[in-house]
Amino acid sequence: MYHIIFNPVAGKKKALKNLRIVERVLDERGIQFQVHQSREERDALNIARELTVAGENELIVLGGDGTLHEVLNGIADPTQCRLGLIPSGTGNDFAEKIGVPMDAEKALALILDGEAKETDYLAVGDKRCMNVAGVGMDVEVLERCKKGKLKGKIKYLMSLIQCLFSFKGCRIEIISGERKETRDVLIGAACNGAQFGGGISICPSAVVDDGKLNVVTVDCIGGKWKIIKAFITLMKGKVLEYPLTTHFTCESVRFVPEKPCAVQLDGEVYTDVTFDVRLCKGLLFYR
Repeated sequence: MYHIIFNPVAGKKKALKNLRIVERVLDERGIQFQVHQSREERDALNIARELTVAGENELIVLGGDGTLHEVLNGIADPTQCRLGLIPSGTGNDFAEKIGVPMDAEKALALILDGEAKETDYLAVGDKRCMNVAGVGMDVEVLERCKKGKLKGKIKYLMSLIQCLFSFKGCRIEIISGERKETRDVLIGAACNGAQFGGGISICPSAVVDDGKLNVVTVDCIGGKWKIIKAFITLMKGKVLEYPLTTHFTCESVRFVPEKPCAVQLDGEVYTDVTFDVRLCKGLLFYR
């Protein structure tokens, strides 16, 4: 029995359209399924928890990065669950980079005819993160997005451009094993996936099943023109080549901010999460 956790507001009308496609294909194949609709924040998390506590282990997320994030956090034991994704959100960064088709029928075929593969995820404090966890300007961008009237990827891009001229930097201590350093960062990220923000490549070398956590920081020094240059480099997908970028791999990392700050996990903003990140293995994901 497949359990489809469906976010009706994801991707505007895209989610509903994709649900109809998925229902048709499953009916044609005579495959049993049940649709669970999330109606408000944390619904998808609670649905995933109730299902997996009851022993159900075949979940399909029909939504975007945010819905996937909620479901991952609701699963009772990720090592006992097979998770599929029908990308249907405004942002589908994780799916796009790991090769899950954007076409609903093809994404479903990947689940029905393929095998779930071991996939890494992140534990951040008491939360889980599928793609990228971060502090710095990306958090301010997301907070601006919530206030803006624009929709979709253009909203994120416009918020990002506005932040270029207002962001003051974030001073953090970075601790990983014997490594310990303090930096003023434009962006500080712990990456399982390779991109965020609707297609911005933060760590092109990240692989979701290599057992490695990628840490990327971009220093915030040298005035606005250097920040703009960093932004342009980021948009070109070459941030790791930027002189003020630091990149290393590890199994765990901790960011200790000089001042309290919010963090983002898969594009969701939290004000009560300690940025103490470790790589986890064992989730079975259809890809």
